[in-house]
Amino acid sequence: MKRGELRQTETVIGKDVERIRTRGDAQSFIYPYFFEGLAIYRALRKDPVVESLQNLFTSLTEEKLNLRKVHENYYSFCAQATEKNWPEYLWDRVLEADNILTQQAGCKDWDNLDTGLKSLAAHDLKSLQRIAALQPEELRRMVLERIEEYASVAEEPGLEWLERPEQWTLWVPQQNGNDQDPSRAGQYLEYCRNHVKKILFSGTEEEAVYELAGFYRKIGSGLMATGMAFKWDGKEKALVRVKPDPICKEQLIGQEREQGILLENTEFFLAGYPSNNVILYGNRGTGKSSLVKALLQEYYEKGLRLVELSKRDLTDFPLMIRFLAQHPQRFILFIDDLSFEETELAYKALKTVLEGGVEKRPDNVLIYATSNRRHLIRENFTERQGDEVHVRDTLDEKLSLSDRFGITITFPSPDQAEYLKIVEELAAQEGLTADIDQLRQQALRWVMMHNARSGRTARQFIDYMVAQQKIKG
Repeated sequence: MKRGELRQTETVIGKDVERIRTRGDAQSFIYPYFFEGLAIYRALRKDPVVESLQNLFTSLTEEKLNLRKVHENYYSFCAQATEKNWPEYLWDRVLEADNILTQQAGCKDWDNLDTGLKSLAAHDLKSLQRIAALQPEELRRMVLERIEEYASVAEEPGLEWLERPEQWTLWVPQQNGNDQDPSRAGQYLEYCRNHVKKILFSGTEEEAVYELAGFYRKIGSGLMATGMAFKWDGKEKALVRVKPDPICKEQLIGQEREQGILLENTEFFLAGYPSNNVILYGNRGTGKSSLVKALLQEYYEKGLRLVELSKRDLTDFPLMIRFLAQHPQRFILFIDDLSFEETELAYKALKTVLEGGVEKRPDNVLIYATSNRRHLIRENFTERQGDEVHVRDTLDEKLSLSDRFGITITFPSPDQAEYLKIVEELAAQEGLTADIDQLRQQALRWVMMHNARSGRTARQFIDYMVAQQKIKG
């Protein structure tokens, strides 16, 4: 739609509104135009809650009023509006929209966005602001005024059970506080969403378009606007949002060398410079996975997103990267505890993913994997002594998988002194008031009774001590 066509459409709508303004039921006739005139956000009309409100307005504007249908549509909308927290729900759908504006705003700054596109978006947002401003009492009054014109309708046989419209229940928006993400990244996302929704509620349509464009560029659109961490669902062949681990790098003690290597490579990646896929190798509990997860809490403001996938989903990699390549954010694909048995062939898919496939890995995707094995594929002496003619070729193929990661970071297990240092620093972070000598003795007994020395064991011990201290008061 061109800008001239938009003005012409607005003129027609303006004449229609003026024509019905003299009627008592003018309000119920005006609102359908707000839905029908949507252009950029037209897909919102298919949303079930929006659709239920449209159905109510449609039933109110029918030439012959059907009170049964009005009653049904009114309570259908009220039930959904209460459950979904309308009108905030409407603005959530706007933030998570996927349309031509979100696509252009994701890769262009404000000055380079098409002017006509901005105008269409402003037109839509003005209509949506009118819809969102509709209060529960106003909607019920609108229904009542329309029904009063058809007083005889209430006397129709079979409708005696209907209460009078002025007694119809109002919808009560509910605040949904159960889905809060306590992590740094989650709080940042919540702040950005609330800031834009505040402008959508009370700002001008021009201000709303400007803030939305900035949100789509900085945070993302569609699924990306809903979270910072995702997991690949191999059955559904789609990404699903998950709450990220809130762990931060400051909580990982004794990893200065390892953190330095991984953070440097990640910063290269976020800056658009050449960077490497990374394999983090070491004994269990040494903080490999925790360090990868901590990257999200460190770099969320720079557009980093974390996507976890399992080795069984490696064959879905082409499908996944085609989706991620459409978004401006930077994605680390995280494969935890990566290893293969000798009978598994999925490692061949991973080799293609890392290097050598026809389909190029997009520049906004990098792979970080952790493993307890230095060589990712199990091998045994029978392979070396078997009857295969070219044994060396088979062994080289298996060993080459690790080589395809540009960087290997080794995580050694801490010695006793390092383990006790980790315990002491974690205790300080948690505010434990135990005597330092007693704390050390208990930490060593914990190791003997539970696991080997590691950062994870130290964390488990401190968690126990914190719980014990709280129980005792």
